[in-house]
Amino acid sequence: MKNSFLFLAAILLAGCSALQPNVRSYTPPQRSPAPVSLSESLSPSEQVIDVPQQPSARKGGELSDTVERMARKTACLPAQPGATLIAKTGAVETYQVSCQDGQQQLYKCEQRQCRMMN
Repeated sequence: MKNSFLFLAAILLAGCSALQPNVRSYTPPQRSPAPVSLSESLSPSEQVIDVPQQPSARKGGELSDTVERMARKTACLPAQPGATLIAKTGAVETYQVSCQDGQQQLYKCEQRQCRMMN
């Protein structure tokens, strides 16, 4: 009885292993080598120099200087010179001034009369 139980258990275990799907080992993809710094990639005769970037072109309007003066009167020190024209329709111009403290001010000028919107 004990032998028949062992025989039956061996058959069941063999059958279970035969039903398992093929298992393949995982091979991770090859990684590229570590990045090389710019200075390491240069030949000894080459060197890195800093080239100053040109300031971004400011879109000014007819009343940019007027709006900038108004902003200074409200304690806004413009981060960049002049006010930026952001919209123009007919006789109405809308300007934005970026202050050094991170605030933004909007101005609307109608028929050469400007007022702060915010």
